Amino acid sequence: MTFTSASTVRAFAEAFPEADLEDLPGVSIGPITSATMRELGVGIAAEADEHDLGGLVAAIRELLG
Repeated sequence: MTFTSASTVRAFAEAFPEADLEDLPGVSIGPITSATMRELGVGIAAEADEHDLGGLVAAIRELLG
């Protein structure tokens, strides 16, 4: 699951209130989004080094090998 902002993390968590999100392999676009993921208990598999769409894609590619 990719998250491009803190608001997308919040919307996802609100849409699935009963889900255990800790094991979700979430990829964050940057540190603010990651902080919200941690706050809401969403697992962080990777965080983009460059906080834009290209950085997010690079983080996913690196994660997947």
